[in-house]
Amino acid sequence: MKRIIVNLLGLTVVLLTGCIINSIYPFYTTKDVTFDPALLGAWASLAATNEVKDTWLFEKIAVQTYKLTLTSSSETNEFDTHLFTLAGERFLDNLSRTRMDYQTPHHFLLWIKSSGPRLELQLMDYEWLAKLLEKEPKTLRHVVVPKKGENTTEGGQLTLTAETAELQKFIRKHLKNTNAWENTVELKKL
Repeated sequence: MKRIIVNLLGLTVVLLTGCIINSIYPFYTTKDVTFDPALLGAWASLAATNEVKDTWLFEKIAVQTYKLTLTSSSETNEFDTHLFTLAGERFLDNLSRTRMDYQTPHHFLLWIKSSGPRLELQLMDYEWLAKLLEKEPKTLRHVVVPKKGENTTEGGQLTLTAETAELQKFIRKHLKNTNAWENTVELKKL
């Protein structure tokens, strides 16, 4: 069902509703970070009617840091975003700018499948990872955070607690596993 949501409503809906894999640690190291001015500006996912559904605005806020603002018809979220290279592939590590001081930071990963006149992105498949970790819990360090007001982890949010090196090793291992990644979402530069 999540694949249908991604296809019909765009990746922004998934990002804004929390169906993503969070990590306490970043997915990149300083040596992996790069900057591409081609990402700067506004991008949009388009509805079937070619009208803009969601906008993604990349702004430069530091030498190698973007501010990403995701806007849908009902919500806006901002992220500090780092472009990095791992195993010859380009990824975006996104850290929400809106959290309480005492909250643990949460990073999420986007794989850039292609960029140019169109930007194609993929998330790691949440359901695939949840099933893998349920079957083989020692594959990657993680916790399941219970839903607010509940005492059980049933249906809670999967959060990775593995450090960056372990995260990168896991990503490299599953780059060619098509089950590990969501359908591609395409954005057009405005």
